[in-house]
Amino acid sequence: MGAPKAQHLEAVSEALSAELAELIAGVARRDRAAVGRFFDRFEGEVNRIVWSLLGADGEHDDVVHHAFAEMIENITRVTRPIALRGWVRAVTVNQVRKTIRSRRWRRLFAPADEGLERFDAWVPDEQRLETIRRVYRTLEQLSPEHRTALVLRHIEGYELSELAEAMQCSLATAKRWLARAETNFSKRHGPWPKGSFT
Repeated sequence: MGAPKAQHLEAVSEALSAELAELIAGVARRDRAAVGRFFDRFEGEVNRIVWSLLGADGEHDDVVHHAFAEMIENITRVTRPIALRGWVRAVTVNQVRKTIRSRRWRRLFAPADEGLERFDAWVPDEQRLETIRRVYRTLEQLSPEHRTALVLRHIEGYELSELAEAMQCSLATAKRWLARAETNFSKRHGPWPKGSFT
């Protein structure tokens, strides 16, 4: 990489870091404009993560709300501004995992297919719709860790390093969870249906 290009990238990185540091400081002060910018910046990604992990879920908006509330409350934990996006992902993923764990008790009282019919409005193709339903029925049978690893890798397309960061674990643990998730999913469903979620 040439010196001018390297200097340009360094300048861009420094500008982004300064912008994020200002945003973090504003949210920490509960500045309404800063909170609004924070929400606008990450709303799309947070919603997408929740959708991917839970599917077409009736509690989607509540999970997103709780995730943002936790972020705003704990924004000062971000010590490196450039790491803000990764932290947002991790908080969102953790909130969804809490939701998945809490539902283990609900399965004693509610059918396992609860909410799967909500996919109808979003997936018009009947064959693809049935594939997605089967995938989420299978995901319901996995542990929160295995389900999360599988979804973030195969639906969200995370690299292994991103997966470890989002799940707040070591790279070795992320690899182990993913390998076990793929094995358990395959035993119940067969190979992961490539192309169904793109």
